[in-house]
Amino acid sequence: MVMRYMAAFDVGGTKTDAILFDTTGQIIARKSAAGGVPLDIGVETARENYRKVLAELTEETGIVPETVYGSVATVEYFGTAVHDYLSEKLGSPHIRIEGDGPCMISGMLGHRDGCSLVCGTGSSLYTRKGDKYWHTGGWGYLFDSCGSGYVLGRLAIQAVLRAHDGRAEPTLLSELIEKQCGEPAWDHYVKLHRGGRPYIASFAGTVFEARKAGDPVARRIFNLCAGELADTVWSAYRTYGGPFTLVYNGGILFNHREYAEAIRSLSPSDIVSVFSDTKPIYGCAVEAMYDLGLICDDDFKARFLSSYREISEM
Repeated sequence: MVMRYMAAFDVGGTKTDAILFDTTGQIIARKSAAGGVPLDIGVETARENYRKVLAELTEETGIVPETVYGSVATVEYFGTAVHDYLSEKLGSPHIRIEGDGPCMISGMLGHRDGCSLVCGTGSSLYTRKGDKYWHTGGWGYLFDSCGSGYVLGRLAIQAVLRAHDGRAEPTLLSELIEKQCGEPAWDHYVKLHRGGRPYIASFAGTVFEARKAGDPVARRIFNLCAGELADTVWSAYRTYGGPFTLVYNGGILFNHREYAEAIRSLSPSDIVSVFSDTKPIYGCAVEAMYDLGLICDDDFKARFLSSYREISEM
């Protein structure tokens, strides 16, 4: 049997993960590089970074993949600029580049209709139905990052600073954030600003901890954010035209299942909810296989995940 090879890569704000693999699910090579999405670093810089990491896979193995699939956050705002550049620079006969939502659906459902709610530092809900794909929410922290780790952390810090000023009621969040900072939040002010979105999001856990301890301020933040994400699900439900399978993705939903349960309880009751058990790069591999007319079975998934763990530890 002649083996066929594919490449897949997943790009977020902090990391680019690229793999070369075969149709059995065996990963031949993996390259990891700094992240950087077009909206943050510019499309010219971003696409050249992707070219380099994909070229390294070929240089290391001598294998030109038959197809390349890429999941790149914010790429949909730049037309075909990334696709056209990589098509010109790489020798692969087929390249497909999409936003970062489809792979999160495919990782659990295969190339089928469905949705994925992602909640980590940011948040968004992605929908695929037939040949259409769209996102609900996910307009970024400047305008709309409802219910995300960043928003949870920001609201927690805001509550602490307002309590410090005497503008709001005292809250256990003050003690928890001081413990995490190593000093009171108001003395940590400059570092909070310099830390940016990921650092602010790191304080999201204080909301869940304080809520469990019965803190009313944390409870209100929790309920507000869960409600906003449920509103996103309802919006997708109306646009979709009825029930769908919803895949939960992202660190906040993985680590705080009570938050996911609150969202689910406020969402349409006929939605089927499942938690993803794979990394986004697996969903990219599913899509690369789809482009060759192949479906990933249980053996493929098991071999892929096993070889990914092994090559990541090397």
